[in-house]
Amino acid sequence: MNTPHLNPRFLEALKQALDGFPTPFYAYDLTVLEEEAEALRKAFPKARFFFALKANPALLPQIKALGFGAEAVSAGEVERALGVGLSPEEIVWNGPVKTPWALQRFQDRPPVTVLDSEADLLRVSRHLKGAQVLLRVNPDLPVRTHGHLATGRGESQFGVLPQKLPGFLRRAEGLGLLVLGLHLHLGSGLDRAEDFLEGYAVLQRLRTAVGPQRVLNLGGGFGLDLPLGPLGPAMEDLARLYGAKIWLEPGRRLVAGSGVLVTRIWGVKRTRKTYLLLDAGMTSFLRPLLYGARHPVLPLYQSEKEAVFDLAGPACEAADVLARGVRLPVPKEGEALVFLLAGAYGASMAMPYLDTPRPLELAWDGSGWRVLDFCY
Repeated sequence: MNTPHLNPRFLEALKQALDGFPTPFYAYDLTVLEEEAEALRKAFPKARFFFALKANPALLPQIKALGFGAEAVSAGEVERALGVGLSPEEIVWNGPVKTPWALQRFQDRPPVTVLDSEADLLRVSRHLKGAQVLLRVNPDLPVRTHGHLATGRGESQFGVLPQKLPGFLRRAEGLGLLVLGLHLHLGSGLDRAEDFLEGYAVLQRLRTAVGPQRVLNLGGGFGLDLPLGPLGPAMEDLARLYGAKIWLEPGRRLVAGSGVLVTRIWGVKRTRKTYLLLDAGMTSFLRPLLYGARHPVLPLYQSEKEAVFDLAGPACEAADVLARGVRLPVPKEGEALVFLLAGAYGASMAMPYLDTPRPLELAWDGSGWRVLDFCY
């Protein structure tokens, strides 16, 4: 993973924010968010974009203003998207379980709904009659990413295997649903273009069996180091083959680089290892524990001496370690450091375990800070 370089003005603003806000907090550079959105538009100029809302719900108003729709995976996320002014046609509702009660909430304003299974199809046809739908394809590929993130493997719980898709399509049409097209999401954090091209090849082979479609939603999962160049031409080839529009669902690629987690150091502790004790831990930043994620660390202080530390949080859990083996300047109590590339699946996965308050989320627009409202 390439270590990003923070905008010097943003870095200086972070140091000033430490005087006004309690740690830990998340901070987002909106100028980086705008740059990432433009890079995606440049790479895929004919695509329509739906932000994977689970990556960072608090940034949805800013991302809507950039012209993106939303991809939701719960009724709550659908409500959030509607609440910021997106129309039902600008929302894609994904996920393997949509309960009758959740579906009934949107009978008068149904979003574009992804059908994930036969049971999902039957429930949607009963409660969202005539809804616009996409059929999720499980490409049954050896997707190369963390096992928790590999949704396109045949053994995962997502989508319909290719050989069953033609019958699934006929069933959906027979039940009166408006099938817009197909949905393909291989997984998250994919850094190899080959994985995407193999997924697109599965759709190419399905064309004869399922006929032309209006939409090919090719999901997201674009890793931070993924070269986007090879994907654009392959997407356009698929679009021509199907006579379809391309939809995409970027999440982490769009927002990760804009965000950092800021935390203070409240002690150096030596057992058989040497720890920095932080006020941020697994309750505010779950990715290291859940996925083994490694985030670059940047100190906001200086010291002539350096040492190698493990960075531990405040929970009474041996697993509450955010990074291991990090060489840093030796700090004084109260000095701060930041975890980089924390704009995705950071604050959105924060949890109230141990009655821990949610960390603040701050947005910097190049001139000043604003506290984001997570609940609206």
